[in-house]
Amino acid sequence: MRYFPLSLVWSPLLWGQTLIRGVYVHGAAVSPQNPLDILIAGDTIAAIGPNLPASAGYTIVDGEGLHAYPGLIALSTPTGLIEVEAVRATRDNAEVGEYNPNALAYTAFNIDSRVLPTLLANGVLYAEAAPQGSVVAGQSALFRLRGRTREEAAVLPQAALYLYPPSLRPSTALPPDKQEKARKNALETWAKLYEFLERAERWCRGDSSEQDLRYASLCPYLAGQRPVVIEATWAEDIEAALSLARRFGFRVGILDAKEADKVAAQIKAAGAVVIVQRTHALPPTEDSPWDASFTIPRRLLEKGIPVILAHESLWNQRNLPYQAGTAAAYGLSPEEALRLVTEAPAQWLGLSRVGRLAPGYKASLVLAEGDLLDPATSRIRYAWIEGRKVDLATNPQEILYQRYK
Repeated sequence: MRYFPLSLVWSPLLWGQTLIRGVYVHGAAVSPQNPLDILIAGDTIAAIGPNLPASAGYTIVDGEGLHAYPGLIALSTPTGLIEVEAVRATRDNAEVGEYNPNALAYTAFNIDSRVLPTLLANGVLYAEAAPQGSVVAGQSALFRLRGRTREEAAVLPQAALYLYPPSLRPSTALPPDKQEKARKNALETWAKLYEFLERAERWCRGDSSEQDLRYASLCPYLAGQRPVVIEATWAEDIEAALSLARRFGFRVGILDAKEADKVAAQIKAAGAVVIVQRTHALPPTEDSPWDASFTIPRRLLEKGIPVILAHESLWNQRNLPYQAGTAAAYGLSPEEALRLVTEAPAQWLGLSRVGRLAPGYKASLVLAEGDLLDPATSRIRYAWIEGRKVDLATNPQEILYQRYK
């Protein structure tokens, strides 16, 4: 029996070449107004243009009338870490204790999750599994949503560090005495967070002999090599998060940030990214405009602040494209809104060949009927993740629909 080297068995060149004919290309340098062909060679987009020549051995896909989009990237999600939210045994998104920088979402990701096919069926091809539940929750991981094992599916086993410090604005539902107590507790937690990070900083510099294995996990983030995400909803929380990032040199993203436009100048000066978790939401406060959640991506981009769109839900991650669709309906162009769920998150995580449809980029794309960002017209017909065609028939929701329609 003849054996082949493992590197040859997994070579992208063995995946063949696919020529997609006559599609409207979005998320590219070309105009989506005229149909073009897309040539996939191995795991890469080799060419985009009109009437590309076909050679023997090409797989030809008739995309006439369909729209090609880059695969969406779901950022800051519990995907793969939770299966059924009401069943404790299926939740592995949080560790015990308040300071867990060494906790890796990568080790807990469930590649066989039944949630993943529902995301693929709506164009989400990559997902960042993010830890939750403590002040320093741990490190996220980015996965392509196909593979036999998590090792095969992993793109970035250590993507970003996630912090969830308490809000400095207590709930107005609390009585005044409890509001004051909650604020005092929050300030104490922030102070302890500073102390923990300062000890880690000394350890990473070699100025401390304290034995704590957690500190080693923080060194790449204190050196600015990987991004740090801090959840901060209200203006005072965002300012506190920016101060923390400035003190420790973090490359920071602000998660949620409902009042980001109130402190836009500080965010821009810090070079921070805002990760908007929902455009489908009620106004954040009683005196907010009725469309505040719908228009926040446009308002922040107009002020020069980088924006990424995300969705905090588990099963509803499949609605990520429609979050972008709402941003498009309230001030952004469709191409601008698409970028917030494709190229923008890819750049944030340091991926230079994901998030666009262009020669040299990874062949991760979907072909859809209608507008991918519009729930009324969108229907995914084909999908490829890095050159490999995805079987969309495994979506359990579609299976149930076909059975009982």
